[in-house]
Amino acid sequence: MNTSFSASHAPNPLAAITRVTVYVVVQSPPEYAWSPVMPEVLNTDTIVKVEDEDGFVGGGSVCTFTEFGADLSVAHSLRPLIVGLLNSQSRSVDDHWRWMSQRRPGVSNPALAVVDIALWDLLARRCGKPLYTLLGNARDQLPCYASVPVMDTPKQYIELISSLQSQGFGRFKFHYKSTAESDIALIEAVTAAFAHSDCQFMFDAEELYSEDAALAVAKVASDAEFLWLEAPFNDHDWAAYRRLQAQVDTPILPAGNSVVDQAHLAQAIDAQCWSALRIDAATAGGITPALGIFNLAKKAGLNVELQSWGGSFSTAANLHLALGQNNSTFFEVPVPRHDFDLAGCSRFPLEPDGSVHAPTTPGIGLVLDWPTIEATAAERIVFGR
Repeated sequence: MNTSFSASHAPNPLAAITRVTVYVVVQSPPEYAWSPVMPEVLNTDTIVKVEDEDGFVGGGSVCTFTEFGADLSVAHSLRPLIVGLLNSQSRSVDDHWRWMSQRRPGVSNPALAVVDIALWDLLARRCGKPLYTLLGNARDQLPCYASVPVMDTPKQYIELISSLQSQGFGRFKFHYKSTAESDIALIEAVTAAFAHSDCQFMFDAEELYSEDAALAVAKVASDAEFLWLEAPFNDHDWAAYRRLQAQVDTPILPAGNSVVDQAHLAQAIDAQCWSALRIDAATAGGITPALGIFNLAKKAGLNVELQSWGGSFSTAANLHLALGQNNSTFFEVPVPRHDFDLAGCSRFPLEPDGSVHAPTTPGIGLVLDWPTIEATAAERIVFGR
């Protein structure tokens, strides 16, 4: 594993883990959808709380979204990982992740990730440092963009953007109908409405375009100076991505849902199909493998534009990764933010200039009220020595 920081070299390695609690928190149905093909989903936060023999506590969370009910699969697949963790003699986050990764395919990447994130938070708390300082310490703030949900008309997008500007946002990524005619109409309407502003835009096509549709939208987005076009095709269709990139100036990014491991991404880099990589710590298997992916991208001269879905707790790992490394441009914030609020967990505040400043307290840097999280959990599983 090629990472910029090895947990085994930390000044204060992990102590023995004595207790692990898993919480499943099901959010209220969101006000809006973010995909034209999944109009009604529930967000489920799977939260892991780890406690060690010295009394330190760490936490991690991943958010998954499913139709027709809550997602219990992550929580229910954690048992072999946690039992192994409680019986391990290792004091290294790297070693724990390596052992957990060998339990594939019986456990999913989000299950690996939520334990790995909790261990990194625990390590940072033991070191008395904000997490990002252990992940490279590249900077202490990062510009954000609002990830805008699917709405019915361009007028609604224009009204929402105007409202979000008052909250400090100046960059916006759209999700719409994923058809060329409709999406071009939205791009042209929004561009005209904010022609005299400093707003910047991106577009996410949810992997639903044909090559002709992608080219038509990309040309309009390029004329409008969009920052990027995201997910025009399935992430595995590298040939289509390469052909599109050759015909337009707009950066072309993947969705970041399926090509997420380092070996597969190395092949994608060799295929020269994307302008930047896109992953999420949750879908990539945690902070530990994500660090290797950042280094892989850096050697290729590419950025990693993180997919950050959910509230502050479930996107915290991505924020700290982006702050720790210097080859990530923005931090994604889904809006409206109240759709992703988690009872018992604070938000990362958005600054007036549209950025997020690095936390100054140890670990992830959020205020976590564990009794409230427990009281609102739909399910709780406790593992102890």
